[in-house]
Amino acid sequence: MAKDYTVVCKKILEHIGGIENIASVTHCMTRLRFVLKDESLAEDEAIKAVDGVMGLVKQGGQYQVIIGNHVGTAYQEILKLGNFGEQSQIAKGEKKEPLTLKKIGNNILDAIVGTMSPLIPAIIGGSMVKLLVMLLGMAGILHSDSETYRIINTIGDGAFYFLPVMVAASAAKKFKTDMFLAIAIAGVLIHPDFRAMMETVTVGDTAAHFAGIPIASVKYTYTVIPSLCMTWILSYIERGIDRITPAVTKNFLKPMLILLIAAPIAILIIGPAGIFVGQGISAFVFFVQSKLGFLAVGIMGAIWPLLVITGMHRVFTPTILQTISETGMEGTVMPSEIGANAPPSKRQLCSIRRVDG
Repeated sequence: MAKDYTVVCKKILEHIGGIENIASVTHCMTRLRFVLKDESLAEDEAIKAVDGVMGLVKQGGQYQVIIGNHVGTAYQEILKLGNFGEQSQIAKGEKKEPLTLKKIGNNILDAIVGTMSPLIPAIIGGSMVKLLVMLLGMAGILHSDSETYRIINTIGDGAFYFLPVMVAASAAKKFKTDMFLAIAIAGVLIHPDFRAMMETVTVGDTAAHFAGIPIASVKYTYTVIPSLCMTWILSYIERGIDRITPAVTKNFLKPMLILLIAAPIAILIIGPAGIFVGQGISAFVFFVQSKLGFLAVGIMGAIWPLLVITGMHRVFTPTILQTISETGMEGTVMPSEIGANAPPSKRQLCSIRRVDG
């Protein structure tokens, strides 16, 4: 059941010492970050017990309440409940929010994180199944040509093959548009007949024509960006169609028009553009890796804890998936993540103890 963040935020404020105890409030990708006038007034255990709060961290002079993917919604509710200057006026609808480069960047990052975070369990599950079947093959327990091996590998591959559909479903929640229409449009991109058309020519060449307009040959399985962008655009198309269709025809005319408008846009424009953007991101990662080599992994590993603190680490999920889909491997982000999270050696622990004690 969806949380009512108005209620959640009222309870947080009640146990944090009230609005008057808040000097300032901001948020990152997963946390509300308060600077309190008197931290002793905050009731830690009561805040942790609020339904909708995932945890509490006190760090860097901030009182950080962990909300998760819906932190943006919670932040807007906090702003509505207090007087935090211009931000509260914008949240309450008393003033229009200016569109800045920073705002655009924040919205893009919020969309990526909000869409990809719910998919992490399926992606991890599929990855571990594929790893398991690979180990079973290396150990000689299963032969790569056996039906059992192929079926287990398909089980692990399902989350990646149908990733565009999963992204569309998740993004539909984020952008507040019809989930099943979003799934239907993403389904067109990986439909067997459409895929067969795309695979008849070299990637990037003209595979077919729609109403006389050439369609670029691209592969959409294992991709993130095309479905994410298309679902965002779908949210505007749906609202526009809803305004122009008569009430008596909405049940059948509205979804038909949405599909006839959105699907061709996905096939002709957004899909190929999304693929090229993804390839550009991968090319940048490959360029950095080729120029810096192992240093790229070291640098990423050094800043990884800071990325995790701000929730920014999840922004790299599309990049990882895009790179794996193109090359079958990813050699920068994931190794640096492993290095950053590796436990210290006994020698390092002894050094830490000597410094502390």
